[in-house]
Amino acid sequence: MPASWIPRCSLVPALALLLSSAPVAVAVAQTKALATRPSHAAQLKSALRSVAAAQARHHAARSAYATSVGPLRLPPAPGVRVEILVAGRSGWQARARHEEQPGRSCVIFVGRLEGNEAPRTDGDREMAGEEGVPLCDRMR
Repeated sequence: MPASWIPRCSLVPALALLLSSAPVAVAVAQTKALATRPSHAAQLKSALRSVAAAQARHHAARSAYATSVGPLRLPPAPGVRVEILVAGRSGWQARARHEEQPGRSCVIFVGRLEGNEAPRTDGDREMAGEEGVPLCDRMR
């Protein structure tokens, strides 16, 4: 049907409806994007699980755990910083922090290290209790 056959009075309301719904569509898309992004605690736990897997590979290849994250060749996670607190032949401990959660952390340990208790979180000072399971502060 040629455009000349479409009455102009029907195009104006349709155009107005289309333009008025654009901000709503953007807001819905932004809300969905925020809802699908993992929480900070989930991001930190995921990073520590990646460290655990990388440390297992490192130990299998070298009979010792890595004393820093560099040799583990972990992919960077935006806003997340992981550090190996202590490592030796029989175990290791690590902490992860998120830049948007100052004073909060997650910790993990594998094995036992002579003279070292299990790591504690920064905020709640909770001690990791189960080997290989990340423990996090309450996040804000």
